[in-house]
Amino acid sequence: MNKLIYFAFFLLLIFLINIRNITNANASNFKVGRSPYGLAISKEDNIYVAVGGFLNVIELNGKGKIIKNMKADFAPSGVVISKEGYIYVSTGIGYIVKLDKNGQIIKKVKVGIIPVGIAIGPDGDIYVVSIHSKTVTKLNPSLKILNVFYAGIAPYGIAIGSNKDIYVTNFLNKGAVTVLNPGGNIIKVFKAQRKPEGIAIGPAGNIYVTNGLSDSVLKFDKNGKILKRFHVSSGPYGIALSTTGSIFVACIYSNKVVKLNHSGKILNTYKTGIDPNFIAIDNKGNVWTANSGDGTVTKISDATRGKEFFPYKGPIWQESF
Repeated sequence: MNKLIYFAFFLLLIFLINIRNITNANASNFKVGRSPYGLAISKEDNIYVAVGGFLNVIELNGKGKIIKNMKADFAPSGVVISKEGYIYVSTGIGYIVKLDKNGQIIKKVKVGIIPVGIAIGPDGDIYVVSIHSKTVTKLNPSLKILNVFYAGIAPYGIAIGSNKDIYVTNFLNKGAVTVLNPGGNIIKVFKAQRKPEGIAIGPAGNIYVTNGLSDSVLKFDKNGKILKRFHVSSGPYGIALSTTGSIFVACIYSNKVVKLNHSGKILNTYKTGIDPNFIAIDNKGNVWTANSGDGTVTKISDATRGKEFFPYKGPIWQESF
């Protein structure tokens, strides 16, 4: 009998530990509209969400209050904010749209078939990947097309290195990461397991890639060698790195964000709205996700001490990896 009591106590202890590690105490959900997808944060810590089902971009303040509703063309998906405060949006009908701070459309330009991933480089240029066109389009801040590069089959996620190299995830044909130099020439192709989507670059130049069908995050060095493979279950999708070294991954099939250290140890797990996809970190260390399944944005307060790291912005982590 005593053995049964001890065993039951052990199971209860394990349960309580797991409950403690899956927390929603600091998370809040805010309704924004049908199918929010892309997510970006301005230097003022306002949140911009591309809402595909409502053809618009929603701006929220840091408390989650909607302060602006901006029309942005059909099926907006990706969104980025320039340091000058201009808003750039990729749309499902093949355009990139530039809006001013008041939400007025300044210009829109055709960039390919089903553009999704969008990024701003260290020089302020805009990069857009188009899935069916198999291209990266490079534009200046005024949306003049500077070049169009072939980027492999089904390019999806995109990140720009400090040296302006272009990193693209290709989620078909067993999965890959295609690396292009600033001139658009393919210089490397990494094997990346099944369905790589999210991508981020650390301060040492290492590349972090989420793999939705293999439940993993891969860490590559600059040459494409896999340094580590972190197990993250239930469809890891969006990824963001903080300046203090934490890794945050949105898991689309389990409605959660997982926080890891650079060794891949899971530090915490937070509940989100339904189907979190894109993820970002504001300047106060709050983590935000866009949740396409229930039309919400989740704010996870005080998830990290740092803000989001970008290779060309810094600062460098004390322990660079």
